[in-house]
Amino acid sequence: MKNIYLPLVFFILIFPSTLAAQENTIDKNLVKESISISTKSIEKSGLTQDQILNLDEETRILLADFQSTSKEYESLKLYNDQVQKIINSQLSEIESIILKIGELDQTNQRIVPLMLKMIDGLENFILLDLPFLMSERKARLINLKTTMDRGDISTSEKFRLITEAYKTELEYGRTIEAYRDNIVIDDVETSADFLRIGRIALTYLTVDGSKGGYWNTNSSSWEKSTSSIKRSTADALKIATKQSPPALIKIPVYRDENE
Repeated sequence: MKNIYLPLVFFILIFPSTLAAQENTIDKNLVKESISISTKSIEKSGLTQDQILNLDEETRILLADFQSTSKEYESLKLYNDQVQKIINSQLSEIESIILKIGELDQTNQRIVPLMLKMIDGLENFILLDLPFLMSERKARLINLKTTMDRGDISTSEKFRLITEAYKTELEYGRTIEAYRDNIVIDDVETSADFLRIGRIALTYLTVDGSKGGYWNTNSSSWEKSTSSIKRSTADALKIATKQSPPALIKIPVYRDENE
């Protein structure tokens, strides 16, 4: 009986030992696996933290860009609003100008023919008037006619020049003037001093004082001055040039034959 139970006892003794060894091996594997899992978890945690930091940096950058873009948008919006106001104002001004141009065209249709008639009337008046300062007055007429044909001068400026010419002619009738000019005497062009007394009288005296004349309004021609008229002309020239004090002078005045 002893020989039969010994192997069984031995097997029983060995079997628990084997189980212990296996359990020990399993525990070691579990520990290694646990360590491996922990290590991987730590590595993953580190990787996740880097990603979080990167995302945080990207978020801050995007936020800064958004804030910058928002400020730029607000600035552009204010600018655009202001520009729109200017554009609206300009559009209103354009509409007003177009309306004024239309009104101006209608005004020009009425005033331009009037200005042309005024120039023609002024020319006829000068031709019928005393022949004083004829070069100057004719040059003024030529300038007016040239101005009327120019497109770079406004209608208002043209009208102003015409009225100025009328004012100048009006002043001639209220002033006394002495000036030097040339005149043809006995088919010879001679330098003479002219005396204009308003539009009442026009006389002259040659520079050497030897000859004199006056304008006959009835015949529209020059007449030779008598000695008395020549002396009066000489005295009046001194008064007009302020070389002598004012005094009474004799001037040849003709009455209209039709009166």
